[in-house]
Amino acid sequence: MRTHLVVAIILLTAATPALAADTAGPSPQMWERVRAAGSVAVGLKPTPSPQAPATLSLRECLALASAHNSGFRQSLQQLINARQGLWVAEQRLFYDVSAGGERERNPGSNAETALTGSVGARLEARTGGSLQANAGTGTQGTFGDLLSQRPALSLSYDQPLMRGMGLASSTAERIRNARTALASQELSFFDAQQELARRVIEDYFAVLLAKGEVEIAQRAVERAKALYDMNYAKFSGEGLAQPGEEWVSQVAELDVDQARLSWERSKQSLISDQQAYRDAMDRLLLNLGLIPGATPELTTAIAYSPQEYDEAALVQMALANSTDLGRLELSGQDAAASLRIARSQNLPDVTASVGVNDLGETINGTTVSTGWFGGIRVEAPLFDRGRREDIGRADRALQVLEQSTVAARDQVTQAVQRLVRAATSSRQRIDIGEQALALARKNREAARGMYDEGLSDYLRVLDAEDRLVEAERSLLQEQVQYFLTTVRIRRALGEDVSQGLP
Repeated sequence: MRTHLVVAIILLTAATPALAADTAGPSPQMWERVRAAGSVAVGLKPTPSPQAPATLSLRECLALASAHNSGFRQSLQQLINARQGLWVAEQRLFYDVSAGGERERNPGSNAETALTGSVGARLEARTGGSLQANAGTGTQGTFGDLLSQRPALSLSYDQPLMRGMGLASSTAERIRNARTALASQELSFFDAQQELARRVIEDYFAVLLAKGEVEIAQRAVERAKALYDMNYAKFSGEGLAQPGEEWVSQVAELDVDQARLSWERSKQSLISDQQAYRDAMDRLLLNLGLIPGATPELTTAIAYSPQEYDEAALVQMALANSTDLGRLELSGQDAAASLRIARSQNLPDVTASVGVNDLGETINGTTVSTGWFGGIRVEAPLFDRGRREDIGRADRALQVLEQSTVAARDQVTQAVQRLVRAATSSRQRIDIGEQALALARKNREAARGMYDEGLSDYLRVLDAEDRLVEAERSLLQEQVQYFLTTVRIRRALGEDVSQGLP
């Protein structure tokens, strides 16, 4: 018995090689970022929405969003479920404890009691083998006899030799599938975290943009009011004529009305910009999981920092770090496993067994049918259309995934090229916008000077003011758009966009 037990344990040890790594796809550096993202310490317990603080930096907003955003918690829950699923899948030692009893009486005989009990354990190998041990009491008539009997024991090791062994075994496939599911969920969680960071960044800079437009509109109102006051004074003489003097206006009533109309339009624009600012702020606070309605001061300023991009290098980096390609790679592993298992089902089922068994019928305290056993069981499939179709279905699924990977690589390449073009165009528009703003300021000063000298009408002044406001708004919008484009480029490259922020 000891000899066969040692042989079984040796076979079990030799039949448990390490499972192949299944985190192919993204580069090792990308996996480091993915695993770092999955280490965030955020609880799933519901928390009330807190009030917004008086000031908010961009980094503080990202931290608040991770802690309070409800959609992000759903991604975290899925990641935790995948981790627990792997833990369950890796359990290979199983226990079984059972006990039973019955009392029956047949016609013409006395009542009889039957008591049974058994304890079993099974240790699975990743190659498909299993070591099983059982201890049973047999059937006893009284509780005292049950405890006094020598337990019946059995120990055996079964090892498939062809079908259901190695990576095609149910144990190896269960663990591989759980690891693949966890790796895929880690990639999805990283995407969810980065998507949340991108939305927060865009909302944050949308507030900064709205606030900048409010400041532009406020300056436009102040300039329009000053021009109206000047025209009204020139027209009416209020504040210009000395006591006892007469004032002869050189300003037509039309200029005064035009100045007032410009002032009123600028006030309307200011009200609209203020409303847009409050709406943008509420969107930001809701995304952070904070109570909307507050207007905290945003301390991170809009910064324009032009960069040069090597399109070819960025494309290669994006392909190496793409989470979409990584998930397709993991799906390909599932499809390849399905094909491998389907093909293995056409192989003969050859199982080697060895063990000892003294679990037999107990008679008067003595167990009979004791002995050891060993042998090979062979079952060969001759023809099964269902198994052939399983192979064909798995093969077709693998081919489709391979084609999807080719298409995904093309999409990643096109996305990077489009973003690089967008950044280049935005930078060129900023250069033009800076020149346009300088010219608009110069044109406004010239138009006002000519009007003061009586060399032009007031319409030229209004046109110059409108062009100045338009140039200020356009330049501010392009600077914000350029920064957001650089964030999208980093996102496409698989970088952590929450790092390296202003």
